[in-house]
Amino acid sequence: MLNKLTYYETGSIDPAFNLALEQALGESELGQALFMLWQNEPAVIIGRHQNAWSEVNLSVLEERGIKLVRRLTGGGAVYHDLGNLNFTFILPCPQGKEPSQKCILRPLLDYFGALGLKVIMEGRNDISLKGCGKISGLAGRRLPGKFLLHGTILYDVNLDVLSEVLLVDPAKYRSKGVQSVRARVCNLREHADISLAELEQGIKLSYPIEPLPLPAQIRDRADELKSRRYANAAWNLGMSPPGDIRLSTRFSFGSVQLNLATTGAVISQARITGDFLTSNAADQLVEVEELAQALIGLPAHDPKTWAAAWSRFDFSRVFFNCADGAEIIAWLSRID
Repeated sequence: MLNKLTYYETGSIDPAFNLALEQALGESELGQALFMLWQNEPAVIIGRHQNAWSEVNLSVLEERGIKLVRRLTGGGAVYHDLGNLNFTFILPCPQGKEPSQKCILRPLLDYFGALGLKVIMEGRNDISLKGCGKISGLAGRRLPGKFLLHGTILYDVNLDVLSEVLLVDPAKYRSKGVQSVRARVCNLREHADISLAELEQGIKLSYPIEPLPLPAQIRDRADELKSRRYANAAWNLGMSPPGDIRLSTRFSFGSVQLNLATTGAVISQARITGDFLTSNAADQLVEVEELAQALIGLPAHDPKTWAAAWSRFDFSRVFFNCADGAEIIAWLSRID
C-alpha cells in the first residue's frame, strides 16, 4: 500500500528535459516517495541497451522532426506525442525490499476498471486491454536506495506515425500473435468516454498525492543533465555497434543481439544490444558489459568457446525474468 506521494509537475513537453528530470530526482537527497504525470512532444524513446539503427527509422525521424532520446531503463522503443500520458514513480527502496510493480500500479489498474476497462498486466512489462492490445509499456530500475518505475499510457497517440517510426523485430510480432506493431497497440480513447484532462485528473485522485513546486536545484540539475546527456547525440544514438558479425534471437525475457568486430581470426570488439530489461540484483551496466568483454580475444567463428566463456555468469543477475540461463548457452552452442 502506497503512502503519501509528493507530486511534481515537469512544466515541460521536452523529452530530453523530462528524462533528465527523472534522473535528477532519482539521484537527489529528497527522501519522499515521488510521482509525476507528464507528456512529450513527438519523440521516440529507446531503451538503455538498444541499437538505435536497428530499432528506429532514423530517416523518418529526421524528415518529420521527431526527437530521439535514450532513457536509463531497459526495454523497447516507444513513440510519444501529446496523445500519450506518461507516469513516473520514484520510491524509497531499502536493500532487498524492492516494491512490487503490481502494488505500485494497483490504484491505476483499479481506476481503469472503474472506467469499465478490462485491463491486465501481461508479458514482461505491458498493460493491455482484453481483446484489444497494449495501452501501456513499463520499465523499472533500481537506483541507490530507490526504485524507479515509469511507463506510458496510450490515450490518443498517432498510431500511423508510431508504426512508421518503430522498426520492431518480426519475431516479437509472432510472439504476440499479431502481424505488426500497429496491430499490437490501441488507444484508450477508443474504449472510454473520457478526455485526456479527465484521465489525468482521475489518475491523480487515485493516488494519495501532495502537489509541491519542483525545487529549483532539481530543475537546475535536470537542465545540466539534459545538456550533457539527454540532448546529446553521443548518448542518444551511441556508437553504431560493430558489424562484422551480428547474431540475434528472442528469449522469453526479450531480444538479445551480439554485435562483434573481428581482427584476423579473433573477436576484437563486442557489444550486446536488445530490448531486454536488466536485473536489479546487481549493477546492470557492469554485468552486461562484462558479458561483452568476455568474448574479446576468443576465436571469431567458434561459438562453442563463447558459450564456455559465458557459462560462468549467473544470467538471472543480468537479465530480468531470465529464469534459466541454460537457454542462452544452448543458443550460442547451436550457432553455425
